[in-house]
Amino acid sequence: MKYDGYEIGPHIRQLRKNKKMTVAELSDKTGLSNSSINQIEQGGRNLSINSLYLLMAAFQCDANTILNIEEKGLPCENSIDKKIEELPGVQATYLKKSFIFMIEQAKQAV
Repeated sequence: MKYDGYEIGPHIRQLRKNKKMTVAELSDKTGLSNSSINQIEQGGRNLSINSLYLLMAAFQCDANTILNIEEKGLPCENSIDKKIEELPGVQATYLKKSFIFMIEQAKQAV
């Protein structure tokens, strides 16, 4: 699975509109600038792990929802957890620790 901002950005915009939020309101909730949100929604800016976490908190949903990953069973074939499980042990452990560290850092930024 490859990140495609031009598909995910409009999905994020739709999530925002479904929550009846303006860009300014989302900016206030996340701490991201209006410009950053507009760039993400237009697909011109990649989503950082920190931005993903902030959007998850603002929209009160999981990463699969933000990234528009459909769950077709448990576990989701395209989930981050499933992809990490496919890696060799050392790489999987490294990525898990890295993601946990980044999530903890993002929590402190909120």
